[in-house]
Amino acid sequence: MKLNKANTIRVLYFLFFCCTASWLPLLADYCKSRGLTGTQISLILSITPVMMLIVQPVAGMIADKIGYKKTLLISSLFASLSYLGYLYKNDFGWLVFVTVFMSLFYNGIQPVLDSLSLQLANTSQGFSYGSLRIAGAAGWAITGIITGQVIDAVNIKVIFLVSAISMFLVFLFSNLLQKDRLEKNTAGENPFKHFRKVVSNRRLIFLLLCVFLVSTSATTIWNFYSIYMKENGASATLVGFGLSFQGICELPLFYFSARIIFRLGLKATLIMTVIATAVRLVLYSLVKDPLSAIPIELLHGLSWSLFWVACVESVNKMVDEKWMATGQSLLYAAYFGAGAVAGNYWTGYLYGTGMRIADIFLLNSIAVCLVALMLWLFLPRIARISTNSS
Repeated sequence: MKLNKANTIRVLYFLFFCCTASWLPLLADYCKSRGLTGTQISLILSITPVMMLIVQPVAGMIADKIGYKKTLLISSLFASLSYLGYLYKNDFGWLVFVTVFMSLFYNGIQPVLDSLSLQLANTSQGFSYGSLRIAGAAGWAITGIITGQVIDAVNIKVIFLVSAISMFLVFLFSNLLQKDRLEKNTAGENPFKHFRKVVSNRRLIFLLLCVFLVSTSATTIWNFYSIYMKENGASATLVGFGLSFQGICELPLFYFSARIIFRLGLKATLIMTVIATAVRLVLYSLVKDPLSAIPIELLHGLSWSLFWVACVESVNKMVDEKWMATGQSLLYAAYFGAGAVAGNYWTGYLYGTGMRIADIFLLNSIAVCLVALMLWLFLPRIARISTNSS
């Protein structure tokens, strides 16, 4: 099979998010169906972000050192095998073990894909990060609706079979990638020396702090959406439709992200997307009918897709190209690592006290508004990006 680099990256994004959409939004619901307590569910949900927080910076340095292709091959193969472990047993101890093993390899994949996308966008006319990342949104949208229907027809454990197949296809298509252009340039350099240089950037650290705070509040959407919908009487099929609609709403924002950021600037874009997150949380808190929650997903593209592109591009402006994966790994560690850990425990604690997810959404919206204010007051202006797109 012959694919150019851009289309290979798009296929990898599509398959990776097919995998992610199969298990990530439904893991809490799966754990609840196994009879786990709120504390146990929070612990399992926190394993992946904890592993990301611990492993991600090191994984980024390793990827910059050994090459993106090798990292993808190793990570995707072992991650695909790990999902089959969920089909073996479902007691609490086993779920903890399998989730730790899965997270060790799963966590390193998307930062590498983002680094490949940024590398291509920086060196080739006609491409932007958003125009490549859009394929991931398509994968999320398609898988969400299919998975919901399959769960209703079979049972919820099927999510791990879909995840295993999707991730194994990531492994197969990763073989089509060529050797990294910068791999030889970094082979003789000390990654820890450059890691210290990266983390000494005060603008970067402030941005990561804001990303962490947004993630702490938005994690309730990512990991407790299924429970929220079912609290309001939704079926698994409707939950799957909602997740798919989220993916559909991502598509235009990813595609036009470079043009929007070029016109508004990175700082203004970040503030606008954070405010959109706060509005989304408030609307969730007001809805009592699950069908009425679906239109709220129209904000998903603005509050997530455009927000994430702005974060990725901001980090890209702050970090040397040779250590791009290291910078992106720190971003992932802040959002999907530290922020997700804090968000899971925060939501799990409040949910364990009897608070409904809708009420937690309202509480979280206040914190997100404060982040928007912090960005407006303290984030320096960031250089504009080009309008390259495809």
